[in-house]
Amino acid sequence: MTVQNSKNRTETGQTNRTHKRRRLSKLPKTHQDFWLSRLKKRSFVSRSGEIEEIPTWQVRLFHVGRESWFNLDTANQDAAAIKARDIYVSLKANGWDETLGKFKPESEVAPRLDLTVGQFLSAAKDTGYLRLRTFLNYQNCFRTIIGEAFGVRADKSKFDYRQGGNQKWIERIDGIRVERVTPDSITAWQKKRLKKAGNSPTAISSAKRTANSYVRCARSLFGKEIQKRLRNVQLPKTLPFDGVELFESGSMKFVSKVNVQMLITAARTELKEGEPEVYKAFLLGLFAGMRKAEIDLCEWRMVDWENHVIRLEETEWLRLKTQDSAGEITVDAEVTAELRQMMPQSQSRFILASDRPPRNDSARTYYRCEPTFDRLNEWLRSKGVSANKPLHELRKEIGALVATQHGIYAASRFLRHSDITTTARHYAEHKARISVGLGKFLDTKIKSVNGTAQASA
Repeated sequence: MTVQNSKNRTETGQTNRTHKRRRLSKLPKTHQDFWLSRLKKRSFVSRSGEIEEIPTWQVRLFHVGRESWFNLDTANQDAAAIKARDIYVSLKANGWDETLGKFKPESEVAPRLDLTVGQFLSAAKDTGYLRLRTFLNYQNCFRTIIGEAFGVRADKSKFDYRQGGNQKWIERIDGIRVERVTPDSITAWQKKRLKKAGNSPTAISSAKRTANSYVRCARSLFGKEIQKRLRNVQLPKTLPFDGVELFESGSMKFVSKVNVQMLITAARTELKEGEPEVYKAFLLGLFAGMRKAEIDLCEWRMVDWENHVIRLEETEWLRLKTQDSAGEITVDAEVTAELRQMMPQSQSRFILASDRPPRNDSARTYYRCEPTFDRLNEWLRSKGVSANKPLHELRKEIGALVATQHGIYAASRFLRHSDITTTARHYAEHKARISVGLGKFLDTKIKSVNGTAQASA
């Protein structure tokens, strides 16, 4: 009998709760009890890594395509339900601006203590707006800035992906609240980066360019398109990069430091017979100005032998950098002749053969011809190409030559830049050398012959 009574009491309790939920769901939203089941006590990750619950109730309201969390400032559920009802009524009658001004004044609109860097990055990733590889790059830049700005130690363990060193570094950064990442902290980080460069003008210019690159990438995570797609997070009113200015990094004009003619002769002599894949990568990098990923996955079928054109397009393996990256690349007839001569020996659909298969499922950068590129970089360095990315330097060389001979508009089309300002930032248009001829008063032994200075006998 006791067991039966206990069972009956349990069933009765469950039935009563079910009836209560059904009763509340039928109430109008203007009734305070309607909101009882919609109250939440959210949680956040503390500085020590512990999950802590906010002691007061909150409610999330939706209206005309917009949503927001409201702190109800009480741990009493009935009182919280009444306030939630009042906020809803105000929202319906007066709209967002007046309701936020009344129930969420300036102090309440300020960032809450429940959004960490890790939570924000997860939400930004979930928007799906950015290509995964692009997002990971931006994420790494943002974490690097925060780690250096807040003194998160980044020794060799940062690169320990097997023993958990990298994960510990990430967890420390991701636990920092977004509200602490202010424009002032970003500006202080910029100055700190620059101070580390020392007094060398070259090192200072390099530090400025690096810092600018990090800021450009990281602030893209807070772009308007991503903000529109964020769900269930409230960003600070002042975003981390609001008002942060980039360094004046000086001229970024490319200046050639190699003799291209000698480089071509050396490549044909040293690479064509012994290392044909490296030679083909050299041809595509210099004469076609192609990017590393494009060279890696360019197929033989894209070459128009008759018109000496490479028609670059996206494939199941190749995803181009921008929409403007697709298009026709005109190359010299001698280049297509070289490629055609080597084509019969190729057993691959791709111009560059490799034992590594192509992949389109890698979130990280992956090149099937990585060993070939490593070898080409090694060879280029032996020929005096001292840039950090020797292969990409070939693209800059051809871009500079086109800009010099045909102008930056032609160079922009050839390099397939999405914006001509990118071309103008790196390449100078050819300008005629100007001389007023005053030098003749310095040395009467030099005579002008047909407009050209010649030494007299």
